[in-house]
Amino acid sequence: MEFNKPVSNPMLVGTIELLKAEDTPEHRNMFVAEMTKSSFIAPALIDPEPVENAEGKLTITGNSKIQFPMLSAPDGKKFFMAFTDASEYEKWQEKTRPLPTFALKFDDYVAMLFHKNGDGSTTQALGFVINPAGCNIIVPKEMVANIMAVRVAAAKQQAAKQQGGNVIPFPEKK
Repeated sequence: MEFNKPVSNPMLVGTIELLKAEDTPEHRNMFVAEMTKSSFIAPALIDPEPVENAEGKLTITGNSKIQFPMLSAPDGKKFFMAFTDASEYEKWQEKTRPLPTFALKFDDYVAMLFHKNGDGSTTQALGFVINPAGCNIIVPKEMVANIMAVRVAAAKQQAAKQQGGNVIPFPEKK
């Protein structure tokens, strides 16, 4: 998570266009692969608000409280926002006041979606939406959980392979 970092995702935008043109398993897999390695622009509410330093850059203090606002769908469902680039963020920003931004990775959204609060509850967000004022792709919490389950299974399989490769065989008995 990086404050005020520029973000651009031409490969992700390309896979979104492919998916819109033809929704195939191959295009879905390409989209997921790009999405999980991309950074996204996420608007934030910061208290206290960022201030300009001597070089004119916005800075935040170490004890600032950061909150990522959510979009509410007409049915009341809430989603975090993820923008592929500045132009997509600006489309949404036209409808609201400018907010400071962070560059968030897929794993940051995972952490926000599945973080347990002190009372054991999780966020109200049901996922995140990519480019809500553009292509408006909803990535539901269940899909995020499935992606993480596949990652864990792949990591376990890789670990098992590595352990298997380091096993010293017993000599055969005669």
